Amino acid sequence: MWKVSPPMAAMVLFVLLAPITMMTSGAAPTRVTCVGDSITIYACASNNTMPYPQQLGRILGPDYLVANLGNSGKTMLKKGLCGDGGAGVIPVPPCSGDCAYWDQKTYADAMASQPDIVTIMLGTNDAKGCNFLGAPDGTPVGQGTEFEADYIDMISKFKALPTKPKVYVVLPPPLTHPPRNQSWPPPYNMSLHVINNIYPVLQRTVASKAGADGVIDVWTALGGTGMNPDMTCDGCHPKDAALTIIAKTIAATIA
Repeated sequence: MWKVSPPMAAMVLFVLLAPITMMTSGAAPTRVTCVGDSITIYACASNNTMPYPQQLGRILGPDYLVANLGNSGKTMLKKGLCGDGGAGVIPVPPCSGDCAYWDQKTYADAMASQPDIVTIMLGTNDAKGCNFLGAPDGTPVGQGTEFEADYIDMISKFKALPTKPKVYVVLPPPLTHPPRNQSWPPPYNMSLHVINNIYPVLQRTVASKAGADGVIDVWTALGGTGMNPDMTCDGCHPKDAALTIIAKTIAATIA
């Protein structure tokens, strides 16, 4: 999936929009932790101010602190594999390694962030053939068995934190072909069917079973299966205008 440039690795985790002394209410800020993959950490933003968590912070205003804890290429699956072929790369290289979000420092940081609100947007990398249709997701093949179980477990872990945060399931953006290349398959060996057909149903089931505080439907907000590919740089990663839609959609639910 999209690779984050070295300067992004040093990105300040919290989008501090104003000193606490400037809080309009005089109370402690509401802490929002955004968990996700490359779509969260940067996607195809034009600069460091445009990823959706940064935009979300500006929309919510000085009474909120928003933490961008995305991690490129990572999965909800605890046994998620790394690997992709990029846009239009055939054959797709084999998957390997550990790409589970659970095993990354960003997960530990998210758990330690003392959140009042947690948004989880994971699943795009799980939709790669080697993950959703392979051994990491268990049996029956392609049903999301382990994905569902692992997602429910992550929600329960966050809801058990001392701050008792509200936890929201955020449906990932639609998947499409790369802009101006309709003959190319979707990028990174990701499944259109999984992201555009299975997730809008399955992730709502996850939210219900886990007792999440709501589902934030970014998928529909971006047009669903009718999303304009030009809103992305590669068929997967949203550009600035789409990232703004994501931020506004999340803000409308959590504010």
